Amino acid sequence: MLTNMTHLKDDELVPALSRQLGEPLLAAAYARVDTVLGLTRLLSPLGNYLIARPAARAAAHKITERTEVPLDGAMILGLTAAALHVWRADPMLNRVCEHVGQVSLERITELTVTPGRSWHPIRIVLADGEKIEVEGRGAAHLLDSEYARLRAS
Repeated sequence: MLTNMTHLKDDELVPALSRQLGEPLLAAAYARVDTVLGLTRLLSPLGNYLIARPAARAAAHKITERTEVPLDGAMILGLTAAALHVWRADPMLNRVCEHVGQVSLERITELTVTPGRSWHPIRIVLADGEKIEVEGRGAAHLLDSEYARLRAS
């Protein structure tokens, strides 16, 4: 069982979170909501925690209100055969927090990851046409390929 302060590196997410869920995760990646204040992350850790993170959390809250997809400013996105799961997280410290919810894959019509430098743009399109854009790191590209594999089968 994961505690509220579990530290997991990118390559440890899938096995550890699969055990927590009790079902296999196909892919998982740290993610964040980017805002115009996101550049303050580059200033210092304080810029990240005092400016960028609160702005991202507020933006994520607005997206959640609009789409009913549970998001946080910094999170982990995990894909199972039936749902996209979301955990609160702190990517800077590789810290996993609580599971905040999931969205059925039946509601998702597109999940694509565009290659980037260290953070990769992730686009999620819902059945009602709503679009969610976040960024993921590490094995974020596996979210895309596993989603495509599930859709093809």
